[in-house]
Amino acid sequence: MSYLEKTQTHYNDLTKGLKKVGESLLSNPVLFATHPAKKVAEIIDVSETMVIRFCKAIGFNGYGELQKDVQQRLLSIQPSNQEIPIEKSNSFEQVMSIDEINIHQTSRNMDWDTAQEIVNQLVISNAISVVGYYHSFSYAHWFSFLLNNLLENTTLYRPETDIGITKKGKKNCVVIFSYYRYALEAIRLAQEARANGNTIIVITDSQLSPLAEYGDYILTIHSAKKSILEKGPVTFSVLNTLLLHIAQKVGKMEFVNPTNKYYIQ
Repeated sequence: MSYLEKTQTHYNDLTKGLKKVGESLLSNPVLFATHPAKKVAEIIDVSETMVIRFCKAIGFNGYGELQKDVQQRLLSIQPSNQEIPIEKSNSFEQVMSIDEINIHQTSRNMDWDTAQEIVNQLVISNAISVVGYYHSFSYAHWFSFLLNNLLENTTLYRPETDIGITKKGKKNCVVIFSYYRYALEAIRLAQEARANGNTIIVITDSQLSPLAEYGDYILTIHSAKKSILEKGPVTFSVLNTLLLHIAQKVGKMEFVNPTNKYYIQ
């Protein structure tokens, strides 16, 4: 098994400290591929012993074996003919190439079984409320608008006017976007939804997210860095896959290209 499969297999049995190392590995494998254990420990703020213990806990003989596996997997992910232009450090093409690599890396690391469960749950829900604060609001707004076009039962939670999660029962679903640094308001709404007995879907960037304990379904979108600009393209790509699967499931594939709604056809 690869480092990814081993981490996912053993994750639930790890201590909180070892989970922190695992999260860092999943979100930034390049760090482990390019630095010794001591430097990795320093960057993620754990002890070197903790990093080595993690390697052994998921089935490697030591850090060297883990690092070799990460290096080989990363080399196999990026196509040999894909080169990032280096002539201009801020070239438009370079930025898009980095986005492309991040999306490809994420597609290899995603828990698609959980994604399918989320699709199934959304389709059978009576009502769906989508929540996102600060930079996560853009994801919530885009997702809720398109999801409502498909299911006709979705609303965007508006922090400036809405007073909380009010609908009760498991058939009512709350989707919460929560990325680092994790808005306190989103946590409060998750607590309300739990108290109401709602089904809670959490879309976040870490299994150690404070929202994770409230989710019935947790979709983790790992990103190499905690950058809003980097997370955006990856997040929208993942949401696109969810929406297309929902469209297929409810028989609304015309949603992909609804020409009858536009003046120019």
